[in-house]
Amino acid sequence: MRREQEFRYLKLANILREQILSGYIKPGEFLLSENQLCRYYGLSRTSVRKSLDELLKEGLIVKKVGQGTMVSPDLVIQENRRKVLRILAPSPSFFVDNGMAVIIETFLKEHPYADVKLLSLPSFYFWESIRASSEMGLEPDLVLVSDRHFAEIDHLDAFMDLKPPLTNSLREMVPKVLNAFRSGKSIKAVPVTFSTIFLAYNPELFAKFRVQEPSPDWSRQDFIDAAKKLTRDTNGDGILDLYGISLSSSFHRWPVFALQNGIDFQNPQTDSDRLLATLNFLHDLLYRFRVATIFQTEPNRINSDAFIRQKSAMVLTSTLEMAGWRSEKLTFEPRIATLPFGNQKSTLLLANAFMIPSTCRSKDLALAFIETALRPEVQEMMSQKAHFLSVLKPVNERVWAPPFRELINITAQGMDHNYFLHEMFSDSGVMDELETEMKLFWAGLESADAFKDTLLRILGK
Repeated sequence: MRREQEFRYLKLANILREQILSGYIKPGEFLLSENQLCRYYGLSRTSVRKSLDELLKEGLIVKKVGQGTMVSPDLVIQENRRKVLRILAPSPSFFVDNGMAVIIETFLKEHPYADVKLLSLPSFYFWESIRASSEMGLEPDLVLVSDRHFAEIDHLDAFMDLKPPLTNSLREMVPKVLNAFRSGKSIKAVPVTFSTIFLAYNPELFAKFRVQEPSPDWSRQDFIDAAKKLTRDTNGDGILDLYGISLSSSFHRWPVFALQNGIDFQNPQTDSDRLLATLNFLHDLLYRFRVATIFQTEPNRINSDAFIRQKSAMVLTSTLEMAGWRSEKLTFEPRIATLPFGNQKSTLLLANAFMIPSTCRSKDLALAFIETALRPEVQEMMSQKAHFLSVLKPVNERVWAPPFRELINITAQGMDHNYFLHEMFSDSGVMDELETEMKLFWAGLESADAFKDTLLRILGK
């Protein structure tokens, strides 16, 4: 845990340093307040203060009593006369932390005259931050987005159509993943990795408490039985401190339960009974069976901390998140189990993609960077080093064994039944509204039946 905290404060220090040295925050301008930095980057106040202390030692910032922290007015930034490729990316980002370096290193070997400047902006206010940077004269050449960020764009015409210049690079791409980033006949974003949401488990906890590991055809009842056996008071103080599964209130996780039960969020009225059964099942796990924890250490962070700390035996996750666990030296090797929550072999999809703004001043360089990212050998290197899935079907078939591809549902047949959030909810604002409305439901203070009516009302607007 201590190493993880050190990693986070150093990461924020690097982000702020790059924002200062790139000119995003100019000499004499104030940084965000400590409270805002905590909220935007999902960090504790201690980590934020340690980050600021690092920058203070370097002379990049000064603290003004009663006012805040500003970039040192005396700071002089040397002009770089080399070609610079500026990339804006969201933070936190598992792809940036574990996959981007592979692309940058390969790109720089082939373009020794260029520099790559990666500027990370808060994921929660990503587009607002990009607009602010443009107003201050900082125009990116590339923008890295998640599928949810892509769905939130209200000005797709501000980005290039990448289909004509990248046609050759797109031929071997997984169709389901590429099609999610189309706008009419145009391709406005090119994915570089993706993942399904699947069930991971801790084999050491299963062995310790003599619980049979999941079989490929285990049922929902098998899952419940295992979760009950794994939920324990391990130190005898009368408080449960080990749970069968970690649940998350994030829309990047819980809709998996609905998809497994065949619910179509575009026509939820037709699935009203199954929707109620799904919501009741979530309450079963949390409050009736008491085999699940929804403990969350930090805001805007997927709830997997209990699993990492071996305080829950199972969790819904992705290859992107698992790469983050490995970089933090996870003490056990998770295994993958078949999703057992319903009769439909269906789950959520996530992806990261590159976009090129129409205002890009180095289009040739930006396109070359994307082409580098899509080369089979680079995609294979990311798969081997970070355990990411490739967006190229032949690479996945070469790197990942058929049983693994079947478990995480990325076979050709399986992909047809997987969905990105923006395919399920055409208005991203609806998800924000539902996340707010679900707080009482997750706390057990609103019944499944009552929230079902709320959900149907919001989706029916």
